[in-house]
Amino acid sequence: MNVNLKKQLYIFALIILVIFSATAMFAVNQVSEINGQTISVNSYNNSSIQLNSAIETQETAEVVNFKLFGIIPIGTAKVDTQPQKFVTLGGYPIGIAIKTGLYITSKVSVVTKDGAICPVDGIDIQSGDVLLSINGTELQSVTQINDLIQDKDQISIKIKHKNEQKEYIITPALDILSGKKKLGLLLQDQIEGIGTMTYTDGANFYALGHAIKDVNGDDISANGGNIYNANIVGYVKGQKGKAGELNGSFSTMNSSIGTINANNNYGLYGQLNNSVDSEQIALGSKNDAQPGTAYIYTTIDGIAPQKYEIQIIKTTNQNCPSEKSMVLRVTDKRLLDTTGGIVQGMSGSPIIQNDKLIGAVTHVFVSDPTKGYGIYVDWMQP
Repeated sequence: MNVNLKKQLYIFALIILVIFSATAMFAVNQVSEINGQTISVNSYNNSSIQLNSAIETQETAEVVNFKLFGIIPIGTAKVDTQPQKFVTLGGYPIGIAIKTGLYITSKVSVVTKDGAICPVDGIDIQSGDVLLSINGTELQSVTQINDLIQDKDQISIKIKHKNEQKEYIITPALDILSGKKKLGLLLQDQIEGIGTMTYTDGANFYALGHAIKDVNGDDISANGGNIYNANIVGYVKGQKGKAGELNGSFSTMNSSIGTINANNNYGLYGQLNNSVDSEQIALGSKNDAQPGTAYIYTTIDGIAPQKYEIQIIKTTNQNCPSEKSMVLRVTDKRLLDTTGGIVQGMSGSPIIQNDKLIGAVTHVFVSDPTKGYGIYVDWMQP
């Protein structure tokens, strides 16, 4: 082969090698779109080669492969195939009336002609137990009891204690004051309280970030119930060793704003009766949470939430649901000067970071009310 031809081929090969080396050295991250989804790709600057029309992509469920001239692999990028979801931000107080079945709060005495008698005295019935049935008839409300026991000398009652059911035979006592027979049990068919809405999605609501529990610390099975608009009328400031609380009011005589469907370790859930007109926000995930500045939306006076600055001290790598996903510290002077930090009733207050809803406040540190826990919004599902 001619020496000059060899030299020319050698120079041409060297030029091609330099071009490919230059494209690799000057690769920078830019943003592109594929099928409407924003992804990170490699572009090549300071090179005479125009790659915009020469990049071939091959999409999979999660990864896009990039090839130079449709031949040479130059990198991959993960694609989020789910469009960004927006939800309606909460932070406002709600009144909660959750149906529990016939919840036993205590034993009581009945005033009879023979003196004060408690028909269930000596029977292992505790506060937090549920009265399930009388003489085989399942109970839904307190008003059923009167008709079931008035003409009976003895009745059979079925009690649920934790996950165990027990049946007892008792003799109702005749109350000389009312002229009616009574069981000697103080009952309620729903538990009421104040909490904070986290967000709504148009059809459903998500609140609290933890379970509603009974006096024994056991989770309450939601047999229905409702949520209502509430008004915060005051608060007890938190102190070291003693948690503070929000004081609120609501009326079950008003129209409910939602129906409760579920109560679990990660929140209270149900259907909205009407759409909520409030701020829209991008729904984030645990991958968006990071140590640093964030904000909570909560209400300590009236009905309108305010924005307060916090610091996320720690985020936990969680692959399964947990109430304690993040450790938070309140840094906003307004909130520190009023409530002292996080108080009971703030559970469910949304946590915002980088304009995304990433979680909700769930617990306060009793030893330090400026600190508490938050749950990732990922886990707030019925």
